[in-house]
Amino acid sequence: MVRAARYPVTIAAEYGVRARLREVVDAEKSRARVLSSAWRTYGVPRAEAASARAGWRKERQRLHAEGQLLDTVDALVEFGVREELRARGWDRQWPAAPEEAWDQGRWPGSRDGGFPDRVSARLDGILADQVVAACWATSREAVEALRRWRDANPGITAPRVRLDEAGRERLVGPLAEYERLSALVTTTGEIWRSGLARGLGRGAVLVRESAGGFADQAGDTTG
Repeated sequence: MVRAARYPVTIAAEYGVRARLREVVDAEKSRARVLSSAWRTYGVPRAEAASARAGWRKERQRLHAEGQLLDTVDALVEFGVREELRARGWDRQWPAAPEEAWDQGRWPGSRDGGFPDRVSARLDGILADQVVAACWATSREAVEALRRWRDANPGITAPRVRLDEAGRERLVGPLAEYERLSALVTTTGEIWRSGLARGLGRGAVLVRESAGGFADQAGDTTG
């Protein structure tokens, strides 16, 4: 069930991600102002101005969808999340997720430790539905098994960070079973985080290309 036209998410990210995000978005905002000049409205009749504004909105939406302009946090994260779904083969229809999948609490198996930065975004509601449904469909059995594990091991605290191979090999007994099961869980937080990383990667490419274009123009003294 689609929650709303825009769905708010808070992404737990590595330290420094917010600063990198701001640099990319600010640079892209500057480029958006240059691009929008083709739809200028100053000094034109009102009807033409309204048409120009509508044209720029449509063009901006197209650029966002194609990853050709990422001038807002929402656009950057949304583009990255769609790319992450495509990379996983999850960009398809999924059975609707139950209400419990939308619980704001942490899913069993969540590993959000070690991510001190927080990034807020508002994503397309249909996209959010797809992510939650995909995560639930692929993780449900492991989530239910982890709930049974918690009932059977009430006094054991599981690690909240992903362990490396050496760390996993040191685990024995119930904690080893928890680690095995948690590896089968893909949380929405993982998708948001991966989407943010993909969006930042694409944004960095756009910024470099834009800077290169300006440098070429500045260096061209012919004509």
